[in-house]
Order: sequence, then C-alpha cells, then structure tokens
Amino acid sequence: MKIIDRKRCVIGEGPIWNEKENKLYYTNGLDNELRIIDIYTGEKTIRKPDVGCAAYAFTNDNRLIVSRCDGVFILNDDDTTEKLYDTEKYKIQYANDMKVGPDGRIYVGTQSQKRIGVSDKIDGKLYNIDRYGEVKVLIDNISLSNGLEWSMDEKYFYHTDSDTSIIKEYEFDKTNGDILPTGREISVIGVDGFTINKKDEIIAACRGQGHIAVADAKTMKIKKYVDVPTKIPASCAFVGNDMEYLAIVTASCNGDLELDKNAGFTFLHKVKAGGRKPFLFSKNKE
Repeated sequence: MKIIDRKRCVIGEGPIWNEKENKLYYTNGLDNELRIIDIYTGEKTIRKPDVGCAAYAFTNDNRLIVSRCDGVFILNDDDTTEKLYDTEKYKIQYANDMKVGPDGRIYVGTQSQKRIGVSDKIDGKLYNIDRYGEVKVLIDNISLSNGLEWSMDEKYFYHTDSDTSIIKEYEFDKTNGDILPTGREISVIGVDGFTINKKDEIIAACRGQGHIAVADAKTMKIKKYVDVPTKIPASCAFVGNDMEYLAIVTASCNGDLELDKNAGFTFLHKVKAGGRKPFLFSKNKE
C-alpha cells in the first residue's frame, strides 16, 4: 500500500474513477477541494468550488455530478451548476455519499438534522433521481446515510446508516429503482464508504479503526481486515485501467496528528480481485 497524495485532507471522501480521463477524483471535504489525480504519473489538479462537495459521479458525456449540502447538481468547469431536478419541489439537504446505479439513476443519501446539529430530527434519507428529474425516497429516518453499492449481478443493493455500524442488504429492482429489505445485514464497526469487488466482497472503510473490512456478500460475514497506515480510512473505490487498484481516502479531522503521521493522506493498494467501472448517468435531453 503506497501513498499517492500527501495532502492532509480534513475528510477525504467520494473517490471515483473517471474512465475517459484515466484519473481518480475525490473530495477533501470541509476544505472545499476537488482533487484529481493521475495515479500513473502523479499529476494533480485541484479545484476550489464555492460550495464543498461530499461525493462525485459522472454523466455518460463526462460531466461532473456533485452531492453537497444544498442538493445534487452538475458542476461545470467554471464552477457554476446545472439542476438535475426541481430543487423547489424536492428538498435534498445535507447530501452525502452518492453513486449512479446499474439502472442509470443517481442514488444519494443525506445526513439528518440531528447529525448536522441543527435540530433533534433524525430525518436523513436515501433518494434516487432519474434522467427526467423525478426524485423518489427509498429509505427514511436515517442518521447518516453513507456507503452504497450493488452486487455484481445487480440483483442486490447494499447500504449503511454509518451511525448504526450495520450494512443492510436489499433486493434491487433495476426497472424502477425500488429496493426491498432482505433482512440480511453485516455488523461492521466504524463502517463508512465502501465498494465491491468481482468476487462479491464488500470492501468497507472503517472509520477510526485503522483498517478496511472485507465481507462476503453471499454469506454476509466479514472474511478479514486489511490494515491501512492511518487511523481514519473514510472511503474507497476501485481505480485503474483494469480496475486493479483500490484507492483509499482518509481523514485527519479529530485525529491525533502526533501519533498518526499519515492522517488524511490518500493510498493506493493493488488487489487480486479488482472492481468494476462506475456506472454513468444519462440526463434526459429536453
């Protein structure tokens, strides 16, 4: 496991591979940085949008989608935004982790008002957004909607409310984007952002634990832990021309920087069982 970025992120989040550019995108949350890295040359590009972002996705014509406190938008090169849905009709607040699903919809979770500290409401949600701008609530009463992913056969969906330290499994309907609980779950202490490999193993960053957990989605049991050379791994994603590397972003927020010299750095780890390329969103052309 090697360090590919020594920028000490406050909270590294939202890692995603851009296949068309062959680059890793991720956010330095709370510091309003969009960081782009060529993992082969080490070249870095940094953008500072006006509003901080929590996660990224891409359209099929390589436009950047961002989740942030005021919703989900396309972020243009000049940092202006374009709407993906009616933001007056649908109030998506405190948007957090986000991915495009195998059905082409955007799936995004939010933090609750209690988690943010503005009220006692546990009102976080998981939404999907289709190409026509229709928004659907899939799960309600969440504290911190975080990691999300699909099985390799696209029949199951996995999601966590990180404050519960549990990953739950759902049946996934690719036609309409609906999910149905199977009743199966995995307890993962510190679970944060996660991904899945070609062997249907969920690879989960474990905040505050100094490792990532590898769980078999077929048995819903943890198989092993892989040490990360810092205490606060925050998320991970498969990257590379053959999706053969695992990029791990980490945090320094609330860490002990005297003891944890690598806090906030970004790592690259070559793995035997790689991942799949991110799904892309196709916006309806009016």
